[in-house]
Amino acid sequence: MSATANSLGGPLLVCEADAFAHWGGAEHGPGGEPDPACDYGRALSAVDDEETGFIRFGDRGEHKGLLWDMEGEGTAEVALSADGFLLLRSWLPQGGTAAPRRRAAGASPAEETEVGDLELPGGRVVVAWAATGSRENDIGSFADPGERAAALRALARLHPPVPLHLDHVLHVGALLSTEPGTYRVSSGWHEGTRGRSMPAEERHGPPRAAGDDDWSCLWVRFSRRGH
Repeated sequence: MSATANSLGGPLLVCEADAFAHWGGAEHGPGGEPDPACDYGRALSAVDDEETGFIRFGDRGEHKGLLWDMEGEGTAEVALSADGFLLLRSWLPQGGTAAPRRRAAGASPAEETEVGDLELPGGRVVVAWAATGSRENDIGSFADPGERAAALRALARLHPPVPLHLDHVLHVGALLSTEPGTYRVSSGWHEGTRGRSMPAEERHGPPRAAGDDDWSCLWVRFSRRGH
């Protein structure tokens, strides 16, 4: 099963669903800029000049999430596997070619950088644009984090992955179901010989199945330890 998460700029957040209920997202100052003290402002600082970073949040910093900057506005594919899940960014139209997916799936540990560990004790995972606060999502207008967590748990009992939306932006995230546990996080990058952008005749043509279709992509992998 696969899903997508859209960013209009700024990182994606990956965390336990119960933790996401406490995520405040973006709050803006008088000039429209993100308040540096809000969760999203701190997220931007955590990945300043970096691709990935961890962030603590909640009233007492009791929750932890992984931040992934996928280089600006775009869409990340979220794919589940037997031992975890993977977030993939390419600059190609979805369905145009499976080459970036093949490249990320076949990457060796030596081609990736270890980032650290993320605890996902409930196995209910949110991947979402970090600017999105849990109160803004279409899980329901619940003021209390406990009610929002209960709503997310109810959604997780549906057939995941479940897409998450804002009123004005679709697919800002997804709610996944995976095995509870500790996940090793690693990131990878491939600079393809064909670069990032397809020529128009390929972009609007039929899907390409060629195995040597070598495009740039980046990814972050979550692998359950002990599996």
